[in-house]
Amino acid sequence: MRNIVSPGVRLGLSAAAFAIASAVAGLQHADEPCFESAKNWWPPLRNVWTAVGVKNHPFRFTLLYNGTIVAEPHPLRNINGPIKTYLLPYVGLGTQLTFTPSLDGSIPGRPDRPYQLSDSPDGGVGLQQWDDDHAAPVLITRWPITHYSGNSGVVLHEKVFAHTPGGQAVQTGKEPLYLWIRLEVAHVDPLEATPSAIMMIHVGNPDMMQRSMWHEDNLTVHPQQAIYPRTLVRDAYQQDQFSCCRLVEPDGKIRLIGKMASGSAMLVERSEGSRDYYLKVEMPSVAGTHVDLLLPMIPGDADAVRAEADLGFDGALAESDRYWSQRPSTAAVVDTPEPQVNRAVRRMIELAQVISETNPESGERSLLTGSWNYDTLWPTPTCMAAHMLLDQLGYHQFVADNLEIFRNHQGQTKPPGEAYSLHPGYFGAPRQLSSIDWLTDHGSVLHSVAEHALVTGDEQFIAHWIDPVLKACEFLRDSRANGNHDGVKGVLPPAVSTDTGVPAQAIWNIAWNYKGLDSAVRLLKRIGHPAAEEYETEAQEYKERFVEAYRQHAAQAPTWTDAAGASRVVVPTELNGPPLRSHPFYLDAGPPVLVYAGLMGADDPLIQDSLAFYREGPNTKLYDPRGNMHERPVLTHEISSCEPCYSFNNVCSWQAGDRAHFIEGVYGLLAGGISQQTFSGFEHRHGICSLPAPGALMFYCMKLAVIDDAIKPDELHLLRLVPLAWVREDYRTRFENMPTEYGPVDLAFQLADDGRSLNVSFEGRWRRPPARVALHAPPVPGLSKITVNGQDHAAGEVIELSP
Repeated sequence: MRNIVSPGVRLGLSAAAFAIASAVAGLQHADEPCFESAKNWWPPLRNVWTAVGVKNHPFRFTLLYNGTIVAEPHPLRNINGPIKTYLLPYVGLGTQLTFTPSLDGSIPGRPDRPYQLSDSPDGGVGLQQWDDDHAAPVLITRWPITHYSGNSGVVLHEKVFAHTPGGQAVQTGKEPLYLWIRLEVAHVDPLEATPSAIMMIHVGNPDMMQRSMWHEDNLTVHPQQAIYPRTLVRDAYQQDQFSCCRLVEPDGKIRLIGKMASGSAMLVERSEGSRDYYLKVEMPSVAGTHVDLLLPMIPGDADAVRAEADLGFDGALAESDRYWSQRPSTAAVVDTPEPQVNRAVRRMIELAQVISETNPESGERSLLTGSWNYDTLWPTPTCMAAHMLLDQLGYHQFVADNLEIFRNHQGQTKPPGEAYSLHPGYFGAPRQLSSIDWLTDHGSVLHSVAEHALVTGDEQFIAHWIDPVLKACEFLRDSRANGNHDGVKGVLPPAVSTDTGVPAQAIWNIAWNYKGLDSAVRLLKRIGHPAAEEYETEAQEYKERFVEAYRQHAAQAPTWTDAAGASRVVVPTELNGPPLRSHPFYLDAGPPVLVYAGLMGADDPLIQDSLAFYREGPNTKLYDPRGNMHERPVLTHEISSCEPCYSFNNVCSWQAGDRAHFIEGVYGLLAGGISQQTFSGFEHRHGICSLPAPGALMFYCMKLAVIDDAIKPDELHLLRLVPLAWVREDYRTRFENMPTEYGPVDLAFQLADDGRSLNVSFEGRWRRPPARVALHAPPVPGLSKITVNGQDHAAGEVIELSP
């Protein structure tokens, strides 16, 4: 496997030394952030949960920060409407395993009222990490065996990974899904330790854990709902040297298997008939001793589960390693001197693929917005994983497979506004997956399709999609011509743009749909399609009419005075409809997205006023860093105080070449928008998590900092905003097989001669060469020479290279 994790991290013996060297080198550029300086900008994220599964399976296991395992086949079953009705047969078949270390093996007390999980002694912060020595995603939770009465002197590791029979890829969505769990003695204090380590594992009902998207302390435990819904009995058998036990359902299906070469696993009940079950796992306090548990997502056929158990933890892990080692030939390699960056890229790719599904009835595949809570499809943030992450890293076939659902359901969803009717070209979420429809969804899907075609040049994909793309453009043309509404004519009619559910002529709708139209036009022009000229004209008129109306509307907006005494506009987020000035979405769905869409430039006074408002405006005087997502929005280290994945201010900084704000934003997303332990993305800090979107925006910015095919048409810019933490004398930074609109690119660079020289190797495998390739000299103090492919250049501002 071509592992994208840094070599220094893969070598377990030198990992600590490597991390220290990376930290010291990163901090040498004291005026510019790196991860080591950014990681303490915020306190640790609370209530993290992380999806563990395989690609495109309809089920995922949820690992809470404290090692709790939630096996819930249909997390959204209580939502009104036809959400995932194909999972209804599995309702009630899940479980939750809650781990409590014990010194004496007594059953833990049970609170008599609901409580916030983060009110526990751990404060909502776990000790977790991925095992980088395996290709499979193996998540480790560290358990010091402690109790209010003392410390055992023993540390356990809870290691988990998901597995399908044979380690095979999902084909139907009906494949059994298992979670392998190993409780292993990782450390024994040499001076004082108890002779055995005990873990009490509650086997209960996943309904006990309630999630809330509206609160930061969003995990509420309801002890009265913790009881397992059916009677379990324990039986035992022997397999070679292993003593095994099974928890058996009334119908003979298997809920769980324990497998031990040493130690024991006993089923105990709080009181007879209570179904308040605990599995008491006990093992000698000897480093390396372990007990393995096998958890089917739903209780499984006895013979099938036995066959999986007989394979064993190590056998299943070997199969999973082979499965996850299979990377497409188009996959990119990202290797920087910052281990946290490398790990983040790897784990975000895995997360985005795990948070996807195959419908077991229709066979359709789909990316999903998140796991456990957002186990459905908001196309706008979901598609960010496609066009900002997976396609940018060469996972093209996966993207193509998961975009197909939009083609299948095109024209079947009514756009969310009164002036609209069913249109054969409209892209929306299928009813079975839709939660709240936004008009932005159409533009985000259209952009994803066109972007995929542009970065792959896949002629088969283009031929397959060209008619749906044309229909999608027709929808925008027809909608803009629709005058049957009270809003500004010549602009898309009012429609729902966010979860507020309020129709408006919102710039969020207008921007995303223009982005889709503009990308479609570039595709049509690229292939010489006869409709290219028509829709290029449509896009020009779309932009001109919007900008004209927007400037007129902004002229009536209130103003504020900045610290320098200048008057600035409170830039609107709509042409008509209720203003969002006090709402968190004033930033998340605010003016910076217009720069990403191409409707306005980052240097436009209205964009500059909006950025100043978020950075130093009146809201900053009201902001409480202890508060929650409902506060009036501000930028904190260049990420949104509400939803970091919509921090499009960083795209403004990229376009403007505002290095200071751009680098701060990239590291803000890395340090504050995703878990520093598991890389699970957050909707808002301490809130709903396991979202790929925050990491997708982060990587998109990282990629543009180094290999930029978007800043100007027909040009490729290299190292334009590269973080100085990646420009090192002791490390060769590599971006290999990176997709661009012109073809894949290899770029590697490393300082030499005490930082006076930069050695660069560059190769482009062009489908069509760019008109210009420009290499920008990183602002490294004392840099005087740049050698590109063996040819020396003075370290001027820009070096022109031959395509």
